[in-house]
Amino acid sequence: MEEVLNSWPEVIRHYIDGLQEHGNQRLYIDELVAMFLFKHLALVTVSQEDQREFKRLIQPINKKPPTSKNRPLFEQTYQQLLEKEWISDFSLQLQRINNKTDFYNIWLCRSVELSSGVMPATHAAKLSHSKSSGSSILDRSNNKKGAFLTTSSLTNEIIDGTYENAGLSKQVKFLLLQHNNTYLFDAINDTNKAGLEHFSESPEELETWLKKYRDVLTQIPRADTLLKQVYFPIESQKYHLLSVLKSSSLAQKLYDSHFSKNARNDKKPVEKARKNNKYAEGTAFWIPDVNKLMTTQSQPQNATTLNGKRGGAIRLLSCQPPVWKSELKPPIYHSSLFRGIRAREVKDDIEYLRNFLLRNERLDLSIRDPKKRQWLIKWGQHITDAVLFYAQQVQKLPAGWSDVPGIKLKQAHQYFLDPYREDEAFQAARKGSDWQQVISQDFAIWLNSRLPGKDKQFTPQPAHRKLWTLLMADALRELTPVLDVEFKQKQRGDA
Repeated sequence: MEEVLNSWPEVIRHYIDGLQEHGNQRLYIDELVAMFLFKHLALVTVSQEDQREFKRLIQPINKKPPTSKNRPLFEQTYQQLLEKEWISDFSLQLQRINNKTDFYNIWLCRSVELSSGVMPATHAAKLSHSKSSGSSILDRSNNKKGAFLTTSSLTNEIIDGTYENAGLSKQVKFLLLQHNNTYLFDAINDTNKAGLEHFSESPEELETWLKKYRDVLTQIPRADTLLKQVYFPIESQKYHLLSVLKSSSLAQKLYDSHFSKNARNDKKPVEKARKNNKYAEGTAFWIPDVNKLMTTQSQPQNATTLNGKRGGAIRLLSCQPPVWKSELKPPIYHSSLFRGIRAREVKDDIEYLRNFLLRNERLDLSIRDPKKRQWLIKWGQHITDAVLFYAQQVQKLPAGWSDVPGIKLKQAHQYFLDPYREDEAFQAARKGSDWQQVISQDFAIWLNSRLPGKDKQFTPQPAHRKLWTLLMADALRELTPVLDVEFKQKQRGDA
């Protein structure tokens, strides 16, 4: 059961406890001392004649980070400069740091010092380049336009956490803590001070915390050479230089809705039911032409907190307008029209027919059984309908497509699929031949070749072939007069 937290101090304490860092208390105090000395040593100025000696004393800490490990070096340098009276005496401040015993206060003091470069954001610079030091942006505008997808389009606000390196992720997650639907960073900017006074040792320390946090949260945006920038013309020879920042908030919303583990698990029952042609609550959906853009794939958390949750992947949806492409090609280089039919268009009907035949074969029911014959006719007609639909699509192609050198399609199949060909010899031969019988027989042969399946469990009999031939012959008997009438109408129209 989730613990109910009734105040900001409870939320803050719960977060810090969850990090399980209490054992680092001594290390954090050492780090605070090093940070304090690092800042004040950087402010030291000496006369021109003392420059050489000053550089010699400073040399051991040059380019050294203010960590707990380096505290002795900073203290040694501080004492040396103090002896030369080049720096003020900070004994009281250092003693105050050393005497701290409340871990929550220590953790917050350290977090404040580490928060430079930490920022709640909706648009992250590091998603354009993982080494970018440009500013990220927190867009909370309410402007909405139906033609544009923006962060203001989100029903629920999604805010990412950005930082200079992943070691600061705890600091940005701290600012993103929530209580009563309010973010901690918003509360810090508010007059209630987010309950931080509960952990401070003095009003002066509290004001220092608030000022440093507010300075971080209101930093002036800066560009970076690693940002993908665009010159946007505004007038002759003048441009706006735009910094293109990816919206981590929109990327996260898309991920949560469609690509996260929970989203995939939610749609599994519906997808399974759809594949099995069964009913299920919910809607089956899929997004075509999705690509992945990987951002710091090996260490995705180095970019932003939400980028880490997405595994470094940003899904890119196709933005191209829908284009109708006709891929239908006449079966010029096949001997039979049935080779041109896509397998998926008849797969289900053939499978149903095959399963029915297998069940009845085990029951030793004759094809002459009236009920069985009616079922066979029903499924056989489904397949003839699919064949005729394909044929009608080919017949709509420009007439005369069959009049090409090297065509392999049987003459009878040409008569069926290219009935409007303007060729007197062709039309005379078409009328004088029994092409319908050839098509019907070839249909029966083609269908029987599909019924055994990969497992070869069913063996079609001559009676099956005779029935399929009859079904196609009946269908063509009804269709042929229609083709003849349409051909005459086209001739009159051309005349």
